[in-house]
Order: sequence, then C-alpha cells, then structure tokens
Amino acid sequence: MPAHPVEWVLVVHYGTSAHRATYGRLSGTKYTKDYIQLSRTSEFLDAVRRLFPVDVTGAESVPLTYQWPAGNAQGALVFNSADRPHLKWGTSHAPDAWKMTLNPSDATAETIPGDPTHSAVAAAEHELALLASRGAGQPYLMAVKLRDESRTLHLRAYLKDPHEHFAWADLNLAPPEVRVLATKTSTRSALAWTLLHSAGTAPSAIVKNALARITESADQTVAITELTPDEGGALIEYLRAPGHGLFFDPAKNHDAWVQTAPLAPGVAASLDQLLDSLLQRFPVIAPTDAAAEAAETDPQEVEAFRQKIDQGRFEVPDATATVKTRGSAQRAFAAAVKANYGYRCAITGIASRAFLVASHIVPWSRDQSIRLDPANGICLSLLVDRAFENGQLLIEDDLTIRIDWSRVGEDSALRAQLQPYDGQRMSVPSKGAPQPSYLQRRRFLFKPAL
Repeated sequence: MPAHPVEWVLVVHYGTSAHRATYGRLSGTKYTKDYIQLSRTSEFLDAVRRLFPVDVTGAESVPLTYQWPAGNAQGALVFNSADRPHLKWGTSHAPDAWKMTLNPSDATAETIPGDPTHSAVAAAEHELALLASRGAGQPYLMAVKLRDESRTLHLRAYLKDPHEHFAWADLNLAPPEVRVLATKTSTRSALAWTLLHSAGTAPSAIVKNALARITESADQTVAITELTPDEGGALIEYLRAPGHGLFFDPAKNHDAWVQTAPLAPGVAASLDQLLDSLLQRFPVIAPTDAAAEAAETDPQEVEAFRQKIDQGRFEVPDATATVKTRGSAQRAFAAAVKANYGYRCAITGIASRAFLVASHIVPWSRDQSIRLDPANGICLSLLVDRAFENGQLLIEDDLTIRIDWSRVGEDSALRAQLQPYDGQRMSVPSKGAPQPSYLQRRRFLFKPAL
C-alpha cells in the first residue's frame, strides 16, 4: 500500500495510567478502564471535532476502527462522558498494538515486552516496573490519522532509548516532529498531539528513479521515451499532485513514515511542460469502467483473465495493458463483480443489465496489482457509477453511502436523484465484499487539500 498524507498524530506517555488502561480489566481494582483519556481543552476538542465530524445530531461519540499491519479492532472517540473525552475500545482488552507480549518483534502486533496474563494487581504493576530491565526504555503509544480517513486510527507503539534488540521499535524511526511530541509528554502530562498539513502523493522508489533520470539527462525528451509504462504512469500520477509534508504507510510497522521533499526547482519550473510530454508518451487508456466495458476485447484474453481471477491473481501490468487488453480485463472483472452482486446495483437496486457497470474502487490507473480483484469492484447502475467516478458519491468503511453535496453543486435534478441514498448502506455481495483499505484509498482521491 502506498503512503498517505498524515493529518493528526497523538502520542501517549506509557506510564501508570496508560499501563492500567491497556493491560486489562481486573475486577475490583484500579485496572478498570477500557479507554485512554484525552484532553478536554477547547483547542483539542475543536480539532478532533473537525477531524472526526459527527454526522448524527446530538451524537456524543464517533465509531472508529483501530488498525495496525496485523489486524484491527473496533472502538470509538467519546466526546462527552462522566470522565474526560477518551479513545475507547471493546471491554475484552485493548487493541493488540498497544498491549504487552512476552516476545515482541517487528512481526508481532505488540511492541511492549511483558506478560499480559496476570490477574493479580501486584503482578500487573510489576510488569510496568520490569520494562527498563527488559530493555524497553520508555514506551510511547501513538495514534495516527490519515487525511483520507474519517473513521480510522493507525496504532503503533515506540520505545525511547531501548536495548539494541529492540532497535526495530526505536523512537528514532519516527520523524522529528513526532519525536518532539514524545518529549512533551511525561508521567504528569501524558498526552501530546499535533495537526499536520500534508497532502498530495508521496513519491515511490519508481518515481524517484524516473525523476532522477529525467532531471540528469541532457535531453528530457529522450529520457521520457526511455521510461517504461509503469514508470511513466507512476510519474504522471505523482506530478499531478506532488506530495508535501509527512506521509505514513499503514502496511508497515515502525518504519512506516515518509518525509517528502519539495520538487527540484528545475522540475517545478517546467512542471506543466513535463506533464504534457509524459501524457503524450503515456496516454490514459479507457479512463472509465463504463468505457472499458464497451471497448474491443480478445476472447482468449478474457478467458485468461477469468482464470487469473479464479486463481486469486489480480495483476494486469501496465506494460501489457493495451486498449484491447483493458477491455478484455474489464469484461472478466465485470463478470465476477456483477455475479457477486446478483446482477443488481448495490445502491439503487436496478437489475436491468444494460444499466450496470462493474466500477473499480481503486481506479484501474492507480494500482496494477489489484485490477482484477473482485473485492475492488462494486456493481453500480450508470448514474451512481458516474457519481462514484466524480467523487460526488463516496462509501465509508462500513458501506454507508455519503453524498458530497459540494461536488454535486446546484443541479437540483441531480441532487434529487442522489438524496435518497445519502446515509444509507449499500448491499453486501455474496463474496468479495469491498475491502476497507480500498474504500479508504478511493476517498483519499477526492479529499480536498487544506
């Protein structure tokens, strides 16, 4: 998964309070919390209400998904309670990313070393006291909110000054602004947070390499002709929205951070010309799924793609993606997606097949590795497919439909057509339900930069 721009970071000093909250609930003791307390200052509350907008009048909490590379858990951001605002989770135990385990590694969900199974208070308290002797240094809990996600927090834990065998979780792996946050916390003031104004697309290794070859070449035109389709497509995507600020890759554990650098002055000065040259060399193929379904196909290719889908192989490399191949791949993809939804639009219920399209969630142009994945598709009727394509209709992780009225504009007829679906849930397919990560990436494409 590519790195996404970071909007908010929360750091919690792992002391007595955090330990008692995340260790587990021990009946009749101080180990009774199933949440991390937050700030109740107006500045903090104003910020989180903007970050996690409440869409139900009078709601006192926002449901959240806590994620880490190996799993996820459900929780909530509670605004109003008898206590101060807090991040809550299920009463069974805290999210794994914030819990102890006896043998943590960069491959485990847990980072903090310790035995999480005690049922006696003294033994649980002793686990906190043993952290230094186990080489953990000072742990910090972190929650990261990405710009394209309104209901997700990515959880991690880091260790300050750990023993070398915990180097994989060293706080120094986090960027300077996050390390500064950690220094602002203590046993007395356990919480620190910051808003970040990151946006755009982070450059991949392919993009960096392609840019370097172009900028170092004496003849930019020749350098562009020597790029592969993969390189050209990736470079076009990046240059349309060059990233700035701090980025985070949810698929990685402690080495998830990416600090973007500004475009080189020479590239920035000739950006439009460079993009024009790239688009001439690498024209966009069948930009919409509806167009691709009407495109010419090769029956042998269609059958080959159907077999790939059956085998769980979903990649269609750019190097092979001609106009005909795009049509053939879409034909096989559409057959799988529409069958999953019983040949019925997941939003409107329309069943007339001439009106149905297999819409990619992560667009064809954005990720060649999942172009055939039925879980990356939704069966939609033509009107809502177009609204989905334009970002006027978005889908939350729980499959709730949201209409972006600012994108719909003042077209009263279109508003009337889309109004009944706002806040409703789309139908769930028989298999291959949309993956939350795909829906998040889709929403990111239409998130306005601040």
